[in-house]
Amino acid sequence: EIFEWNQYEKYVNVKENDLVLDLGCSKGYFFLKHKEKNIKYIGVDGSIDCLSDFIENLNGDEQPTLIHALIGDNKSVQTFASMFHNNKLQRSMSMTFSDIIKLINRPIDFLKFDIEGYEKIFLDTDYNLFKSNIRKFSGEFHFCGNHFPRNHGYEVLKKIIIDPDMSVKLFSIDGIDITDYFWTNPDFYTEIIISGFISKNMTK
Repeated sequence: EIFEWNQYEKYVNVKENDLVLDLGCSKGYFFLKHKEKNIKYIGVDGSIDCLSDFIENLNGDEQPTLIHALIGDNKSVQTFASMFHNNKLQRSMSMTFSDIIKLINRPIDFLKFDIEGYEKIFLDTDYNLFKSNIRKFSGEFHFCGNHFPRNHGYEVLKKIIIDPDMSVKLFSIDGIDITDYFWTNPDFYTEIIISGFISKNMTK
């Protein structure tokens, strides 16, 4: 997905010295792809096993900041099955999007996200916070599950697309541009990539 399909960077790209926030960083592939760009990187994942794999993939001189947490709409401790480790049950605390923004305390140049439906927290509930603190973004947008019911997903997606501060393109999971024809058959997709930039924040 990251190396062969380049699914997250068909429209916006990570640049030299960018601050990258990676929600759902998994085993660190997005960091490994861009580590030579002198990026400042913060990876967040709920799976301690994924973060352990991430650390094992490092050469030893690399210093990404890693946070063991889920993204949620409140603070809690949750149990979930890790899809990358034979659905092994894991426990993790949750952080809100607001928590992370306060912790970083500066504009985020590139937000990458793959958090299985919880993207609705900043694309809907915390939309103004998202718009105020993000320059470029790219991630999975889900239309199934309790976290992002399909009809609600359509409403949020339309809000983003018509926002005059946004420039957005839509892609299939394998990186095909579907911006012009997504709405002809939106029910075909269970998830897509939404990628773009917030024009009022693009000062560099």
